[in-house]
Amino acid sequence: MVNLRFILVAMAITLWFSTFGCAQNPSPPPTPSANESNGQTLAEESGQARPRVQQWWRDESIAAELELTDDQVRVINDLMTVSSGDANQQLQQERQVTLRYLRVLAQEPYDAALADRLSERLIEVLANEQRRRIQNVRALRDILTQEQWTTLWEVAPRVLQVGRFRALRGPKISVSGADISLAPTP
Repeated sequence: MVNLRFILVAMAITLWFSTFGCAQNPSPPPTPSANESNGQTLAEESGQARPRVQQWWRDESIAAELELTDDQVRVINDLMTVSSGDANQQLQQERQVTLRYLRVLAQEPYDAALADRLSERLIEVLANEQRRRIQNVRALRDILTQEQWTTLWEVAPRVLQVGRFRALRGPKISVSGADISLAPTP
């Protein structure tokens, strides 16, 4: 009986400490910034910080495996520099249009015509981002040789990621240009 009470008390104390420890927040409460107005922050504060793009073509291990020439490194660097500038501009547009769209929808009653125009603009901005990614992968293929392309796919498949999923290269990848169907075949 004493052992059962001791175990229950010990479990209750342990549970209390674990709950209390998890509930503590080591970071101080956020202070309102000078950019806040009426509880709404500006577009620059609403987005999360994007991680810095790794310069894979300058990574010595990847460059050595790909056997990149200095000319190839320069062309890839130019491509990625332009792409990075475009991506930053695209991100700003996406933030601004998204915030405007959500603010319109938050109004009671909301303006349906304005919401339609902003949704079309947001679709266009997001499509441009995907278009840029697709064009970058194609440009990389034009820069690299077949052997370098295959090696890049093996050592850094994330570089070739276009959409939300990553395609892994297997022994049977082939594409024919004659009849490309998007519908799955049984």
